[in-house]
Amino acid sequence: MELSEMIKEARIKKGMTQQELANSVYVTRQTISKWELGKSVPDEASLSLLYQCLEIDNKERNILKKFATNKQTIFLIIIAIVFSPAVIGIRYCLFKMGKLEDRKFKIMIQSIGFVFFALYFRTLKDNVAFILVFMTSIGYITYRYYLLSLERKAE
Repeated sequence: MELSEMIKEARIKKGMTQQELANSVYVTRQTISKWELGKSVPDEASLSLLYQCLEIDNKERNILKKFATNKQTIFLIIIAIVFSPAVIGIRYCLFKMGKLEDRKFKIMIQSIGFVFFALYFRTLKDNVAFILVFMTSIGYITYRYYLLSLERKAE
């Protein structure tokens, strides 16, 4: 069962309108509508209030929390990848790195860039940061192997 369906069914079972639930949870009726339509998910504070207002048992609480956390994590990963200023900076640096001749200087700059990138990841939620570090590492390794294969073909 989806998070949106669980919220709607619990509200209807309790005999509440969207407006009544919104007043109890301190959000707008439109927010309740978005939750029930699956267009957004409640945050931690709103989930706690929903548990109390809709008298949701522990089993359903765990399911609700799991759904909310998973959707928020996926959303944060997409936002971090697409709109991150670090992504634009890294692409620019990689472009410029391709034009550098001194390999020792290139390695030093790449190492410093990696440290800054790791510090940026640390500002994100832990699970989002770990996923992005993993994806970046795989991407970098793939990129380095591709460059190695180009060098071998040139020889």
